[in-house]
Amino acid sequence: MDPRARMGQVLERWFITEPLLFAVFSDHRMLIEPIATIRVGEGRIGYNPAFIDGLDASQLDAVMRLEAVRILLKHPYRRRQHPPHISYQASNLALHEHLHLPLPLPSAFTTFGHHDYDQQFHEFYHARLLEQALPAWGASAPDSPSDPLSDRLADPPSESGGQPQPGGQPGKAAGADADAPAPIADRVPPSLTDYGRSPCIGEENTRPWGEDELMSERIDEHVADAELRQSWGNLPGAIRQRVIANRQPKLDYRAVLRQFRLSVLSTKRRLTRMKPSRRYGFLYQGSRYDFRTRLLVAVDVSGSMSDEDIARGFSLINRFFHYGIERVDAIAFDTQVQGPALTLKHARRTFAIRGRGGTDFQAVIDYLDSHPGYDGAIIFTDGYAPTPKPPRDRRSRLLWIFINESAYHQARGLKTLGTTLFLRPDSARIRSPSSARLSKP
Repeated sequence: MDPRARMGQVLERWFITEPLLFAVFSDHRMLIEPIATIRVGEGRIGYNPAFIDGLDASQLDAVMRLEAVRILLKHPYRRRQHPPHISYQASNLALHEHLHLPLPLPSAFTTFGHHDYDQQFHEFYHARLLEQALPAWGASAPDSPSDPLSDRLADPPSESGGQPQPGGQPGKAAGADADAPAPIADRVPPSLTDYGRSPCIGEENTRPWGEDELMSERIDEHVADAELRQSWGNLPGAIRQRVIANRQPKLDYRAVLRQFRLSVLSTKRRLTRMKPSRRYGFLYQGSRYDFRTRLLVAVDVSGSMSDEDIARGFSLINRFFHYGIERVDAIAFDTQVQGPALTLKHARRTFAIRGRGGTDFQAVIDYLDSHPGYDGAIIFTDGYAPTPKPPRDRRSRLLWIFINESAYHQARGLKTLGTTLFLRPDSARIRSPSSARLSKP
C-alpha cells in the first residue's frame, strides 16, 4: 500500500480514538521530502516513503503518535535550541518518558544512569544533556557531531568510483549542485534505532524547527477545544497538564505593531550645556538623547486588493500615531511605487490612490535601497507576488502584514525577510479615529 494511504488509515482510527492527535496532525501538510525518516516543522510533516514502508502497522502508529505529541508540546515551534542534535535527543527523551511507546528510544535511566531525571521535559533534558556532553566535546565543535549513519545517507558513488569530476565534487557530474540532497530512492532508509538516537537524524529533523507564534496559537485552539469537550483520547495525565500549561495568549497584531515600534527606535546623542555631565558636572557638556524613528509604510494597491483591504492598510498607518511615532512616510505600490512618498505627522482620514495593476515587492525593496536611512518598513499586502531580494541595509527591519490567514500561508517565503502576521476577521475593522477612506484622483 502507498505510504501516504497507510498514514491515512492511522488517521482514520485516530478520528474516533484520538481526536486531539488527529486534529494537530491533520493541521499539517504531509509531503514527501528528501530526508531519511520523518520530521515536523513549519506547518509540514515531511517523510521518506522508504522509511514508512519499512515500518509495520504498530510501529507506524507509534511513530505518528510520537510526532503528534511532539507537535502538541510545541517542540518544533519554540525558539530553536542548539546544538540541534542535542535538542532532538532531549525531545525524544521527554516523549519516551511519558508515552512509553514500543520504539527503540533512549530512556532517562539508560542516558544518565539513575532515576533522578525520570519523567522530566524537553528543556530540562536539553540542559542535562549539554552538561553531560561538554566534557566529551573538549575543543571539538558541538554543532558538528560525528555519526557513522551520515556515511550511509551520503550520495552513492558514481561509475567513476567516486573520483572528482571536472567542475564538481566526488561522485557528481560536472555542473551538478554540490549542496543538492541525494534522491530519495538512492538513500538507504535508516532503522528505527537511527530514527531515535542518531545525531545525523537529529540534525536533519530539527532543521525546520523555529519559533512560530501562529502555529503555536493553532495548537492552543485545538487544546482548548479538547479541554472543553474532554476529548483527550489516551494522552497520559502528565502530558495533558504540560500541554495546558504551554498555552499562550492569542497573537494580537496590535501587540506586534507596538513591539515593531520599539525595535526600530533609534537614538541620536546631542551634547548640551543645559544638562550636567554625570561624571564631571558642569565642567563638561552633558548628553541628551533624542529618540527618532524613520518608518516607511508601503500599501499594496494592486488589482487583487479590494478597496476595503487598501483602506485597512492605510488605517494601520494611522494607528502608529497612537504609539508615539511622530512621522510616517507612506507609499502605495503595485508593480512600481505610485508617486512620491507621503510624509504624515498626524492621522489622516482620506488617502488618494493610484495603480491597481500587478504586484512586485521588489519595487518596495528598491525604494528602500535608493532612500537609505529608514529604521523599518511595514508592507501591507495580500502576498500574491514572488519573494523579492533582501534590502542592502540588513539593519532595516521589515514587517509583512497580510490581509487574511490564507494569504499568510501562501507567502511563506517572505518569512525569511522579516516578521510576518495577518489580520483576523474580528480585528480587521479598525475603528475611528484610526479608520481611513480612499479617494481616487
